[in-house]
Amino acid sequence: MRLCDYEAVQLAFSVPRRVLMFVAFAAIVATAVEPQLIEMPFRDRAPLARALARNADRNWLDYPEFIEGVRARTRPGDTIAVIVPRMTWDGGYSYAYYRASYLLSGRVVLPLVDADDVPHPENFAAANYIATWRTRVTPRGTLVWSGNSGTLTRRR
Repeated sequence: MRLCDYEAVQLAFSVPRRVLMFVAFAAIVATAVEPQLIEMPFRDRAPLARALARNADRNWLDYPEFIEGVRARTRPGDTIAVIVPRMTWDGGYSYAYYRASYLLSGRVVLPLVDADDVPHPENFAAANYIATWRTRVTPRGTLVWSGNSGTLTRRR
């Protein structure tokens, strides 16, 4: 076989080989794509958004609504302490505190216990409002609102 014939054979196989590689690549991409991802931009995503929003609070179902009620009745800069049934940090208070801090942005949420489960009565004394959710604790002060399994009391 001469060199010229070798180059002709290489050229003859290179085009079909490239086409075959392209077809194989396209097949791999096509089989790897989830059909739901293609449908997503064309579907009504509102039900999915509601389900995902509720999923974050699946163990505390009406807590976000309660905190939204607290938000509606307080102003930015107000200090709020939150009392929930589980007053240990890893037992649930950390969730209640961080979720309230997020939903009450602009307000100051003061923790009543820390990561070592040490109580902080000074934060209770410094709070303008006490938000109690699903507890029988009734702090002294003026009842501002009651709803969504909780109360909001103004202390000053």
